[in-house]
Amino acid sequence: MKYAFFQGCNIPIRIQQYATSTTAVLAKFGIEIEVLPEFNCCGYPVRNVDEKAYILPSVRNLAIAEKRGLDILVICNCCFASLQKAKNVMSKNRQLMAELNAILAKEDLHYSGTAEVKHYLTILYQDVGPEKIKAQRVNAFTGLNISVIQGCHILRPREITQFDDSFVPRITEELLQTSGAKSLDWRGKLECCGAALAGINNDLSYKLLREKVAGAQEAGADFITPICSYCHLQFDTTQKNILLVSEGEKLLPVLLFPQILGLCLGIDEQALGIASNSTITPEDIQHLKSLLGPPVEEKKKKKAKVAA
Repeated sequence: MKYAFFQGCNIPIRIQQYATSTTAVLAKFGIEIEVLPEFNCCGYPVRNVDEKAYILPSVRNLAIAEKRGLDILVICNCCFASLQKAKNVMSKNRQLMAELNAILAKEDLHYSGTAEVKHYLTILYQDVGPEKIKAQRVNAFTGLNISVIQGCHILRPREITQFDDSFVPRITEELLQTSGAKSLDWRGKLECCGAALAGINNDLSYKLLREKVAGAQEAGADFITPICSYCHLQFDTTQKNILLVSEGEKLLPVLLFPQILGLCLGIDEQALGIASNSTITPEDIQHLKSLLGPPVEEKKKKKAKVAA
């Protein structure tokens, strides 16, 4: 099984450990991914400026994947939503499709809509499956509490992303359970982290971030696990910067999902880039490793005998 690996703009430059840990985890299940140097930005930065300028970059990326005969694997939520949006618009607007194909023809590219777009969590959940993941584990966590924050663009709008239930998402929760970690129910897990407001209204951006950190800590989280790359930057970079000038606030360390799963699959923490998370300390890594142990087989519940 092979996919074209679409990392987006932020991840290769600012969160390289997201890509390396995802690659290492997928390799355990025989999933090969290839970075295509021809890929460009998904178009997200101009989403609210010009609709056509927003759609064209994603259509070009899809056409590149089509030419290689590959579906696209995505790890950035914004890129995922942009690519899915482009596919949705192209399926409904044949006039625009013809117009954009005329532009793509200058590069000997053509969009027809055959390349699929899959989030890496969908591949783990549907193509691999929780049971196969459990069978591959060499370790599992005991006593590890995680607050997952999904991010906005992976869940909404549901008719575009087609990822999971927007109100009661289960895919990420069930995948996290394969590691033995507990996914907490916490205030703010489906809300915006505030990253979209950075540079526009920093006061509100920081307020939303602090609310999420407080909500996760009140629920008893050891770590926060952002699925969205922008959420990762908000919690792993902005949170630390805020605390450098604040007193009385406790840092909530960030741990990516493929890093959690990778440890259970026996992948070394260096290969997973855990220390590259700026909020992670050596003590955090030692604590994580102390919670790892051989997986315990789940016991089937026995039906209670009916008294005679």
